[in-house]
Amino acid sequence: MAFSVAGSAAEPWQKWRVDASNHPQRWLNTTQEWIQTYDRDRQFKDLALAYAIRVEALRYSGDEDHVQAAIEEGLRFAKLADYPTATSLLRINQGWYFIQRGMLKRAASSAIYAIEAAKDADNSNLIIEAEILQAQVFHESGDVARALEILEALEQQRYSDLPRLQMEFHGLIGAIYLEIGAYDIALQHMHDTLSIAEQHLGDWDVSVAQYNLGRAYSLTSDYQKARQYFNQALASSRKIDDQLGIAYALQRLAEIEDTQGNEQRAQQLIERALPVFKAAGAHPMEAQAWLAKSEIHLEQQQIISAEQTLQAAQSLINTLNDTKLLQRLYELRSRLFQQQQDYQQALAAYQQSVDYLLQHQQTLQNKQIQEIMVRLEIREQEATNELLQKENQLQQLQLQEQRTSNYLMLWLLFSGAAIVLLISYFLYQQMRARRRYAELALKDDLTGAPNRRAIVQQCQLGLEAVAHGQHQLALAVVDFDFFKQINDSFGHDVGDAVLQRFAEVTQDCLRSQDKFGRLGGEEWLLVLYDATEQDAELIFNRLLNRINEHPIRGLPESYCITFSMGFATATASDTFETLYKRADDVLYDAKEHGRQRLKIAPAAAVASD
Repeated sequence: MAFSVAGSAAEPWQKWRVDASNHPQRWLNTTQEWIQTYDRDRQFKDLALAYAIRVEALRYSGDEDHVQAAIEEGLRFAKLADYPTATSLLRINQGWYFIQRGMLKRAASSAIYAIEAAKDADNSNLIIEAEILQAQVFHESGDVARALEILEALEQQRYSDLPRLQMEFHGLIGAIYLEIGAYDIALQHMHDTLSIAEQHLGDWDVSVAQYNLGRAYSLTSDYQKARQYFNQALASSRKIDDQLGIAYALQRLAEIEDTQGNEQRAQQLIERALPVFKAAGAHPMEAQAWLAKSEIHLEQQQIISAEQTLQAAQSLINTLNDTKLLQRLYELRSRLFQQQQDYQQALAAYQQSVDYLLQHQQTLQNKQIQEIMVRLEIREQEATNELLQKENQLQQLQLQEQRTSNYLMLWLLFSGAAIVLLISYFLYQQMRARRRYAELALKDDLTGAPNRRAIVQQCQLGLEAVAHGQHQLALAVVDFDFFKQINDSFGHDVGDAVLQRFAEVTQDCLRSQDKFGRLGGEEWLLVLYDATEQDAELIFNRLLNRINEHPIRGLPESYCITFSMGFATATASDTFETLYKRADDVLYDAKEHGRQRLKIAPAAAVASD
């Protein structure tokens, strides 16, 4: 890949990420202090970035229990601050979090969000990192061709000076080659990742590279080197107290011990790794641990124990879309039925195992995969052939030019007219596209309502009118009560339907001069002209009644949707930030005093600003 490791990251947070890989606990303490300070001062942008670094420190320390909660908090503040850099960082970590749990559809969504946010931030390094994440999702899903297409495009078109991205690129390429049996090329890429990590990155990145090398040598049956690198990964993970990394290394060492006939030692190592996988929600690795434990029970002819562990493995694997795990599951079930002398069931399970094996091999034998991999390895030869082809084309053009010189002037006249028409057409299409994109840039994709940028602009225009004494203006901040429970209990589709209903109801309830828009998540802004406190109560009650007037599909008919509202009147000296803060402060007050209520900023508080 056309990356150079000589450069250094310009952004301070990139350096923080590397340091967090060496000292995760230090950065957990540091980010906790930042969060307390920034939260007190309402510095949303700094808060979002603090959460993004904290999420990585949590992952490096193996504390997976708190990762998703930190991501959600960080995303909330990133939306409030309109800070796409933090959004992309958080979505990237969210994608890896979901991959580790086998939740590949959610990981794919996180990757798409990460790419969009990175593009909004105009940060090429984040774009590359998010696209590598997307390639990893395709690889984990079995779509190796799509993964390689992304990596090939990166190799051709993108440039980065970040060693982390070099490591992730070579690591994924190596994993793909490993899977199809091209071990020499795979090992070369894996050694490149370790070299980059040791020279430029932290202990967590080094442990990942060592683990991947151990996996590569294990698949080539070089168990001596595999054991060496797994032990190195184990030591690196222990150095930073990464419990999940320790469990990964222990699981692989157990597989080596079992292969070499040390079944008791293998079972001890699995018993240490399994509860860590289960607690962290690392479902694919938990499933592999159950399968390895089942295999040991079968080797020892402990039929009842084998049946129990296979049942535990099957319950977990049924929630994952992984043909490799399914193939191994049915292979072990076939062996179990043989030991139970149920040969009909054994044959059926064996046939099922073969079917899954064929599915997996068919994916890896895709012609497109082979073509892309050839292009990645012989890029220099392709470039040479392309240069020769262009030279031949140039010679043909020179010959053709001699034959067509008599028609040159006529061609110029016609082509000139065509170019004028073509340019006019493209200018017209560009003007239409700009108008369309300008409209889309101010709309919320989900609800069709004005988005954060649009409603903030409307509020700022209203504040200019207030400053010139032309109007009075009030700002209302609306936030749904217990919205997370709706998503968790009934699904995100139902939560989306609630937001869409609120947009429809608000459009009908407000006056023509009033404006509204979605600030982010379940939070909305209402910009109200010449509205009194009595008007605020009327609007609050009207919206509350109308949103529950008809049942929403997916919610029980008896379910009552509620929200809280903070209302503040603008002064001539107000900016959007000061006005929003007063309305947001009383909104928090409404939340703390029972929700489903309107709180109005006192006149004295308004005057003091």
